[in-house]
Amino acid sequence: MLAALSFSSAAIPTLAVAQPVSDPSPAGYVPGNRTALGLGLSPYSPQVPALPGLLTTAPSAPGAKDDWVFNAWGFISAALRVGQGERDVAYQGQSVMTLHTFPRVLDSYGSFMGTNSPQGSWVDVTFEYGNGVVTSHVKITTWKPDGATDWTAVGSQNFVDEAYLTYKFSPVDKLRLKWTAGAFRNIYGGLAQYSVGNYNAQIVGMPFGLGEDLAAQYDIDDRYTLFLEDGFMGRLGKAPAGIVPTADNGGANPELPSSWVHHIHAGLSRKGEIPVVVGMHFVTNWAQDERDQIDDPRTYGINESQRPDPTMNVAGFDLRIMDSWIGNFAVSASYADAKYATLLTGFNFFGAYTGEQITKRFLGSADGGTGKMGVGGVEYTLGWARFLRPKSYNPEAPDLTTSVFADVANIDSVDPTTDGKWMYKFGAQVTYRLLPWLALSGRVDHVAPNSKDVHETFNVINPAIIFKSNWLTHEQVTLAYTQWFYGADTHADFPDVYTRGQLDDKMYSLTFGMWF
Repeated sequence: MLAALSFSSAAIPTLAVAQPVSDPSPAGYVPGNRTALGLGLSPYSPQVPALPGLLTTAPSAPGAKDDWVFNAWGFISAALRVGQGERDVAYQGQSVMTLHTFPRVLDSYGSFMGTNSPQGSWVDVTFEYGNGVVTSHVKITTWKPDGATDWTAVGSQNFVDEAYLTYKFSPVDKLRLKWTAGAFRNIYGGLAQYSVGNYNAQIVGMPFGLGEDLAAQYDIDDRYTLFLEDGFMGRLGKAPAGIVPTADNGGANPELPSSWVHHIHAGLSRKGEIPVVVGMHFVTNWAQDERDQIDDPRTYGINESQRPDPTMNVAGFDLRIMDSWIGNFAVSASYADAKYATLLTGFNFFGAYTGEQITKRFLGSADGGTGKMGVGGVEYTLGWARFLRPKSYNPEAPDLTTSVFADVANIDSVDPTTDGKWMYKFGAQVTYRLLPWLALSGRVDHVAPNSKDVHETFNVINPAIIFKSNWLTHEQVTLAYTQWFYGADTHADFPDVYTRGQLDDKMYSLTFGMWF
């Protein structure tokens, strides 16, 4: 800093640089921090009251120096998906072939009809700030980026989807605890190493909401670790009476009671050349809310004013072998017992995000979604280069990867249209990385969604070309073609109620993605 300019008759002009003045305030820069009290607060100050007892630093004020760090990570995928169909009648100037985007296909999120083979759009970015003890997380997600839309689907722009804190501490030797508190979600019964699996459905389930989860790990010895976990979640608030569901309020439904979820888990892992993790799970989703219990004349046989409190209990297990030379293997099963499940929220079961979806996709609407359901899934992925040469495996060399996967479900319901129904699907995928920038992939699926009507069964093929800048880079560009071979009675699942004649049987997709 230029501090002064002095003149002397005996010397040429010289520059004097002021020495830094010691700052007694804590180190570190916080936006909006003022060194002296002014006439008003900093514009960075949030409109919230301070915590009682001055137990923590107020927002936008300086804090003690510590090992606080900022981090960001996530995944982006943007897919142009074009469905091809045809007109029943083509008039003059019209093409028989039709092109649709959004495509009219079976692959809605979490639907049993979907195979998840034509990859869609998804943006998931998490911002973290914390130290070795506590970290804050804020997640922003969407499955329909605004810049590529003609209209905004209800629920697609999640914006601040999750906001929570995680605490990590070790009170005694060999025991590690992790406490998560805030708005977040947990996934149980996934079948892949970094995702729920090829069919994108949680076999045990996914509780989500505002609450807490306490997980404990205890090292029995150098090889075995014991896991225990307990969590409780609720909803942020019930939609007030009289609210009309619209896109602006996210489709708020005032008829739904406020719901709760309690889940407990226990497991055991074994380290080694072939690591194994076994888990047992139990989840309860229920509501006991007397508000808006008014009989709906449109629902025959159900008197909502006297309805029992809705409940759904799920018990399950899973076994996982991940990141070993014999490949990735997972198997999971669960059993659900539901009463009036259509009213529940806060728990995703087998891809169905709400109780309404569970009812309309699986249990049937009679008696408001009451019944029992058994679910199972298995997935096995093998990289042949690592399997045949585990000691000399080179991840940057050409490789052949094969994967087989299957889901099955059986329904015992008071609704005669779904009682006794079996649902199953299975598929296989082969991917060959032949050049550092090029891989070829092919996938086939067989889907039988209704044992009571074999004409709903259909098949899918999905060849694809994958481009990358190198084997181990994070980005991927995929050019794919999907062909459905429908049965006479094939139809889409709720909420996409396309009939057989409305469905596109071909789809072309160009997908851009990167994780970071």
